[in-house]
Amino acid sequence: MNAVGASVWSRLLLWLEHAAPSDGYWRLKARPAKDETARLAALLDGHAAKADVEFRRIAQRIRASRILFVPALFSGVALQASRLRLADYLTEQVRHLRCEGFDADIAEVDSFARVEDNGARLARILEAHHRPTWVITHSKGGLDLLHALLSVPHLVRYLDGWVAFQAPFWGSPVADVACGSGRAKGVSRRALKLIGREVDLIADLTTDRRANYMDQRTAQIAAIARDVPVTCVATTIGALNSPWRVQWPTARWMDGLELKNDGMVPVHSTVLPGARYVVLDGLGHGEVAARRVLSQRRYDHVDLLKALFVLTLRETGVPRVAA
Repeated sequence: MNAVGASVWSRLLLWLEHAAPSDGYWRLKARPAKDETARLAALLDGHAAKADVEFRRIAQRIRASRILFVPALFSGVALQASRLRLADYLTEQVRHLRCEGFDADIAEVDSFARVEDNGARLARILEAHHRPTWVITHSKGGLDLLHALLSVPHLVRYLDGWVAFQAPFWGSPVADVACGSGRAKGVSRRALKLIGREVDLIADLTTDRRANYMDQRTAQIAAIARDVPVTCVATTIGALNSPWRVQWPTARWMDGLELKNDGMVPVHSTVLPGARYVVLDGLGHGEVAARRVLSQRRYDHVDLLKALFVLTLRETGVPRVAA
């Protein structure tokens, strides 16, 4: 889901009733290991100059691979507008990388499709190209790729690395609201029918369904995190007086549940078990894909991506070559 749509949905859901589960979302509060936030901050210190120097040292390794971006849920309209340069969702990163000589593209998946359908589509894309690939996923795109790798295990041989932005691996309480009882489910059902979809599309992202999915595949997920260099990127909405909180009432609601979040996804939900992760403060859900927000910082979204490439390849050996 792009930032505008997610923000509107956030405001709508604020007044819809939802009781937190009796366990208080304990899974989403457990702090994962392998926090690399300090290392990323060191790379980006000094207007990203260090990250750029470090990236030049590995650029040839990245250039030997294809770079594939996997978009988020409901991002189809944003992608179409971006291709016409009426907006900026992922396409700016692709254009910048291509200008620097990298083979970068956006996966042709259906942003309105369920996880299992896009997982199957991604598996076919990776097999068809049959070459080393870096995959950059955004939000639900991370769930789509994970499903592809779990369904077709030999695909890991094609992955040189994976950067997962804001992926709700363990689900989102906001999806729980949308699929809950009473008014919320009715609103969600009617809204999705307008685009010819069912509420089950959102149910893929509920915390119960995601926890069952992850628990049933613990060993396979551990193998992916071991065999593929993965960096997960979480974001938080910012300080209590942040202007983002006006646009993201769901952020305040999740704060009340003691869940650090970006307005849609809690921080610890974004971490694939066994993977390294970083946390960026002051960014709402979807903003990592938009240059207009990151440009207010000392670095832009391409600088961030280069630093994440460096961080992901650090402590890894020679990249694999697809058989």
